[in-house]
Amino acid sequence: MEAPRPARVVAGKSTVTGIATSRLDQPLDPELGVLKVTAVDGRPVALVWNYAIHGTALGHGNFQISGDLMGDASARLERETGVPVLFVNGAAGDVSPIGRNWPGVESAGSTLAGSALATWHTLPPGRDEALSIVESRVALPSPGVSVRNCTGHWMPHRLRIGLARALASSAAITAVRIGETAWVTVPGELQTRLGLDIKAAGHGRFEQTFVAGYSNDYLGYFLTARDYDRPSYVACGSFYGERGGELVRDAAVELLNRLAGPRPRG
Repeated sequence: MEAPRPARVVAGKSTVTGIATSRLDQPLDPELGVLKVTAVDGRPVALVWNYAIHGTALGHGNFQISGDLMGDASARLERETGVPVLFVNGAAGDVSPIGRNWPGVESAGSTLAGSALATWHTLPPGRDEALSIVESRVALPSPGVSVRNCTGHWMPHRLRIGLARALASSAAITAVRIGETAWVTVPGELQTRLGLDIKAAGHGRFEQTFVAGYSNDYLGYFLTARDYDRPSYVACGSFYGERGGELVRDAAVELLNRLAGPRPRG
């Protein structure tokens, strides 16, 4: 293992559309983020990219070990850049790929890699950026499965299967600032609408704000109150009630505010 050494970073973003659809028939987040890590002399060290999508192009019939479309995109990026590549998923709770099976994997992988690579090539040399981290733990409602959300509107709202012994009663949220770029972790699958709210909170305070889903824990889906109350696959897998998603969002926004510091007085 090599000894730690100084590095410089710079972040950028592009947009990718036409490869995904919403499970809730709502707008998606087209933003693809790229973090370029270089040595002090400018030599590339690593590439981190962020996009919100499920790796389910291969579906239930696939029995091969695969990184699905994100693995395909990362492999392409590693071949082109010659450095290790890390994919960080975004607020992908309601996002499914349009293309299916191996042609879908290759098509989406090519599109994502092409966009990330174009951004990588346009980024200026990295800077010596300060790193800061803030954390919090948000208390969540008692976890359980809503039978109505899994079966249909004809079931009563109050019928739930408790999961207090299986799932955590709180969630750890971490926000990281690298220069003028902020990342916020979410311990599960955040609905796009809530992810966009988090990014909007960072607008004007950071150059880029990214959501890192599926990070540090896995507590299922986190939805808006409105979409939690609509029986669906994602609502069935949302275990913390109608307030769970918005509690996580609000905790993430509060951490961004702490990272950014006091707003200047007008």
